[in-house]
Amino acid sequence: MIFQYKDFSIETDNNVYEPSEDTYLLISALEKIVLKKDFKILEVGCGTGIVSISLSSKVASVVACDINSYAVKLALSNVEKNRCNNVKVIESDLFSNISGKFDLIVFNTPYLPQDADEDVSGEINYAWDGGVDGRKVIDRFLSGVSDFLSEKGCILFLESSLSSYEKSIKSLESVGFQVDVIGRQKLHFEELVVVRAVRGLS
Repeated sequence: MIFQYKDFSIETDNNVYEPSEDTYLLISALEKIVLKKDFKILEVGCGTGIVSISLSSKVASVVACDINSYAVKLALSNVEKNRCNNVKVIESDLFSNISGKFDLIVFNTPYLPQDADEDVSGEINYAWDGGVDGRKVIDRFLSGVSDFLSEKGCILFLESSLSSYEKSIKSLESVGFQVDVIGRQKLHFEELVVVRAVRGLS
């Protein structure tokens, strides 16, 4: 299926997480961030590529990555279709194939608590599987993100009350980040939040 989002044409695929409430909440929060034209941005877990595509005209360059090989192919197709020449798409498990420093790192995290017997067949399961407490991927992300952040860089990520997002806030504050919540949406069984963390100057 292909749908229009603003001026962009976005194709979806059954093997890739389709843009949903969390996607649009993250994009809305990004619109509150002051983006400088020379910024370098990394989007982890890019899915269809819609977030990176929406950012592409505002900054110097975007690297979009995903562990899902179907997502990588789809995002690359969407990037090319929308002529976003400054967006590079690569396959990577979080930071495994990433190099360099970024002024903004964005991640719509997999935050749903999930037991092994609840796995959905195929690579799309990566999009929401947060392990038994919802934090399997989030904690890995938080432990490695600082190594790829520029001196005054910012992290913007979405997670849920189901994954106890307060733990992420405390974890980042404990290593010197200034943290606030810049987006919220209550659903019938959870609250989605967008957390912004800026590296402290100390």
